[in-house]
Amino acid sequence: MEFKFTEEEKLIRDTAAQFVQRELVARERDFLRQEELFLPPGAPPLRALDPEVKATLTKIARRIGLWALELPAWDGAEPLSMVARTLIYREFGRTILPFGPACIPGIMKASKHAQDLVNGKLSLVLAFDQMHKSGTLNGLATRYREIAGGYLLSNTVIDVIDPGAVLFLFPAREEGSSRAGLFLLDRDTPGLAIGAETELTADVTVGKLTLQRCKLQAERLIGYEYQVQEIVASEQLRIAARSLGIAMRCLAESIEHARNRVTFGRRLAERQAIQWMLADLSVDLRTCTWLTLEAAWRADHELPYFKEAALAKKRAAKMAFEAADTAIQIHGGYGVCKEFPFEGFYREARLLRLLYGRESEMDRAAGTKWLSTE
Repeated sequence: MEFKFTEEEKLIRDTAAQFVQRELVARERDFLRQEELFLPPGAPPLRALDPEVKATLTKIARRIGLWALELPAWDGAEPLSMVARTLIYREFGRTILPFGPACIPGIMKASKHAQDLVNGKLSLVLAFDQMHKSGTLNGLATRYREIAGGYLLSNTVIDVIDPGAVLFLFPAREEGSSRAGLFLLDRDTPGLAIGAETELTADVTVGKLTLQRCKLQAERLIGYEYQVQEIVASEQLRIAARSLGIAMRCLAESIEHARNRVTFGRRLAERQAIQWMLADLSVDLRTCTWLTLEAAWRADHELPYFKEAALAKKRAAKMAFEAADTAIQIHGGYGVCKEFPFEGFYREARLLRLLYGRESEMDRAAGTKWLSTE
């Protein structure tokens, strides 16, 4: 197994790192700054990136090849390797600014909506709520069956993040079999309704997607169980890579703060408890980095990688949560201040732990399989 990056992958990594540092991290202070000295009682206002700033960043990201990573940059070209995409997502994870490459699965390459998605004229959301608990197809409760001219989906109510999207990728299981299908829905689909948005965190909204006797034309079925699993594994690796970026930022900022902060006549870096916290985080970060890169490498070499991607996500998301907690402890009162990124990383990492496989469910599944093996 060779983990040596190619020259192209190194260039991609360095390009992403420079973009994140110059364009995103540099804008964090303005984004995080509170306009009011004291926030009103209740939930804080939803934080959103200025539309003009977002348009500028999107233009730059597209120009340097950091946008729709799973789609080819031009006709006839190959999409980026999984290792390259992992390195890019890792760099974007170093900033709290809500900006990143457009999430457009490779299966959409042949869709008539592909160009509009890349250009930002349409938005796409993965309606995979039924798979978040276990991260597998076992959680699919919605059924579909073939009817004259298309398919009929069973009545369903699920939660979707960013419900303001125009298109939804929705998995369902075929009645009477274990086969799964992947459907492309839009907001105008008969029988589909989207409930009002509510705030999930200070940066994320969620809404109810309801299906009632939803009839779809035959061409709306765009994939089967393998394509669904590929998307889940890709999202698990994206989460793992972003978690690595969060931990890298928290570790670097914590080390810098510990070196400069003096309390009771001694620098924090001279205190053994602080040294142990940073040492443990450094080891965990290195371990999760290897797990994530191994899964990405296996994907690029056409080896089985679904289980490896799930393990990488499980370990990395928990590690990012602990990294944010460590940074908050070391920074003290600054750690929970909204003008610093750590409290945002803490909330985000907690959400990432619940997506595409909760740790407790994945541990139970692995334990059951191990116990049942003779």
